[in-house]
Parts: sequence; structure tokens; C-alpha cells
Amino acid sequence: MRWTKEEKLKMVLEYKKNGFTPTVEGCSRKTMYERIRKWAKVYDLYGESGLKHRSRHWTYEDKINAVQRVLHGESYGEVAHSLGMPVETQVLNWHRKYLELGWDGLKLDGRGRKRKMGNKPIKPSKSKSQAEEIVELRKRLEYLEAENAYLKKLAALVQQRKAQEQKKK
Repeated sequence: MRWTKEEKLKMVLEYKKNGFTPTVEGCSRKTMYERIRKWAKVYDLYGESGLKHRSRHWTYEDKINAVQRVLHGESYGEVAHSLGMPVETQVLNWHRKYLELGWDGLKLDGRGRKRKMGNKPIKPSKSKSQAEEIVELRKRLEYLEAENAYLKKLAALVQQRKAQEQKKK
């Protein structure tokens, strides 16, 4: 469920005032408590503007600077909060990519749906002229048509044989 800025603000203020955690259908009380605590922390750091939704695309330089700060000893949370991120998960992911793939791994933009099929290398095609390719395809088509006709005749013979056996019984 996606919460609006106003809903988050209402729940955070209620939480700060009374320690109240609302029950929401489809969400456990513990989960709501953790969310509201996180929102309250963001609210304390950034005010109301920290609760609004952001869709920021981080540049390669931003990612490099964040990872370098982590490598120099800053925590993920400190780096994330200084960049205006409500949670440190993104900085953690950048650091993992750096450790796995190096600095070039931060250039990769992994947004979007993952491919279901494996990434098979594309084999370079042999340089054939279109005319040669057409001749090859026609030969293949002729072969497949002959194979199809053979299989149809075979199926008809099998069916005919079964029919004769049933008449004998």
C-alpha cells in the first residue's frame, strides 16, 4: 500500500503525541509500528518534506561519492540521510554493486523488469547474401513439407491398421 504525505504526517503526529499505532487491514501491527517509527525519524530529520514521495534518478557521480564516503568509514544511514534519502537501502545496494562489479557496476541502470530468459551471447552471423539465404530457406521449407506429408501418411496407415484389427475381432 502506498501512503500519501498527508496520511503519513497524520500517523506520525499521532504516534509522537500518544505513541499510537493504527491497525490497517492487510498489514500487521508490528509492520505498521516499524513504518511509522521510520517515518517519524525522517520527519525529525527533514520535516514534512521528508514524507513526500520522491522519484529521483541518481547520477553516476552521486553514486561514486556515496560509495567513497562509505569506504572512508561513514555508515550507510549517515550517507543516505545526508543525500535526503529516507532509508539507507539504496546506498547499501550501490556499495554491493561496487564490490561485485567495480566502479563500472554503478553505471548500469537496473531499472525495469528483469529478463526471464538468460542472456545468451548473440553469435555473429556468417556473411551470406540474401539470395543464398533464400535458397537455403526454400530447401528447408521443401524438406519440412515432405516430412509433414510423410507423417500424415504414416498416421493414416496406423489408423487404417487399427480399424482393420477392430473388424477382425
